[in-house]
Amino acid sequence: MSGSQRSLAIVLRWRSYGESDKIVTFLTQDFGKLTGIAKGAKNSKRRFANSLDPLARVRVYFRQRPQATLAFLESCELLAAPVALVQPARFAYASYLLELSDQLTVEGQPVSDLYTLLEEALLELEQGPATGAFLRGFELKLLGRAGFDPRLESCARCERLFVPARRAYLNVGHGTLWCSDCRGDGAGSIEVGEEVLRRLTRLKELPLSECRRQSLGGSAAEAAQVTGRLLDLYLNRPMRSTKLIGRLAGEIT
Repeated sequence: MSGSQRSLAIVLRWRSYGESDKIVTFLTQDFGKLTGIAKGAKNSKRRFANSLDPLARVRVYFRQRPQATLAFLESCELLAAPVALVQPARFAYASYLLELSDQLTVEGQPVSDLYTLLEEALLELEQGPATGAFLRGFELKLLGRAGFDPRLESCARCERLFVPARRAYLNVGHGTLWCSDCRGDGAGSIEVGEEVLRRLTRLKELPLSECRRQSLGGSAAEAAQVTGRLLDLYLNRPMRSTKLIGRLAGEIT
């Protein structure tokens, strides 16, 4: 077993293993996504006390085991409990951010920007409710940092900028935007309005802290459809958090 290592991390999820153990998945700052076994975690009052709940920001100490799929978790230090996220709506949207980050990351491929993005998003959510612009901004930035950066300003084939005379169409099978000249017979594509592209392009470029102040106006539903189609290409299982969001009263704009 390798020497002890440590990293700042955000708890993504956990599940029971046997009578007293837990298998926990983190998004770490230094090692990417990490899954490990916490021996005796259910009864621990020192090594894992109150530090393995999803959304918690922690410092995790662990050892890597040769040829093992799970790390050995030595202890976990709670740095910030998700107290500000217990309100139902905030918890639902925080869970959505967590689940997206989990599904778009791969074990053992460290990308520190992903950890930073998720941490920033959770801090923003602690300060105020989620908005459509905030969520779309997070989704676009997550896609980019995970290596799936969508091109929104020009055609993926001819690279010409989208203009009113050259409309944009999203190919739902490839997740790319084509112009009206390149889309062929249009099979498997949906038209994307110029206003939606303009607003999404701005959200993609703005710092996440600025996205909340933006408005999607009447483009909110179409913008959500576009980013949803892009995300669907990379999700390997249905999103549980969207069911929780769907049960909450009211819609965001």
